[in-house]
Amino acid sequence: MLFILRQCVMLLLLIFTVACSVAASERSVLRAVVSDSNTPPYAIFDDSGKLTAGLSKDILDALALVSQLDIQYLDLPRARIESWLETGQADIACFLNPDWVAEPTLYLWSPPLFATQQLFIRRADSQPINALPDLAGKRVGTTRGFTYPELEQVFALGDVIRDDAHSLQSNLKRLEQGRLDVVMSVDLSYYFFMNNGGLGRFGADPIWSAPPSVYCAISRHNSQLSSRLLRGLNTLVDNKFISRQLRRYKGEPAE
Repeated sequence: MLFILRQCVMLLLLIFTVACSVAASERSVLRAVVSDSNTPPYAIFDDSGKLTAGLSKDILDALALVSQLDIQYLDLPRARIESWLETGQADIACFLNPDWVAEPTLYLWSPPLFATQQLFIRRADSQPINALPDLAGKRVGTTRGFTYPELEQVFALGDVIRDDAHSLQSNLKRLEQGRLDVVMSVDLSYYFFMNNGGLGRFGADPIWSAPPSVYCAISRHNSQLSSRLLRGLNTLVDNKFISRQLRRYKGEPAE
């Protein structure tokens, strides 16, 4: 009888240990959102839609490594990212800014990763875009789900026509065909595209506002995990890992 009781206790302990191990395993997965609307080199996907390279993968893989986490990538449309972070279905999404989301206080924010310059891309034979009046009546190619704070009012009033597409490449093709007057792009994406086989004769004018910084937004749903992620991101900023990766994609020599 004592032997049977001892065996039952050992079995219960084994079940408890396995259950705790499974729970710990589930908690150790970092669920990171990288939407395929992120243009190269921010995110590079293969033909099957799998994230294979890019600045986002470099940063998030390194974050998982320093935080001792496994990583699961979630491909979500930009419009769903905020709700998934709020409800705890996703843990982190990068290359965001508090000004670009509806309720920035719902998330924790990393230190700034780097600054990014918004550009007006136009055909080379067209007039430069130096101020808001230069856009009057023009059709502007934008990325679906993205926010453009400097232009939201004129888009809403209809003074400037917003025309969404899924990718920078699609917008540049429409610009070359004359179906758009201007395309919005960030500097890193545009110059990476043009330096890696991009076609067309374009001019690029920087927007008049100061380049905003980009951050990672972290879900508040799991306080222990969020603290862990903030520590990891601070490490990657402080040790210049992100700066080095950024220089690599810009084709600049290492420091």
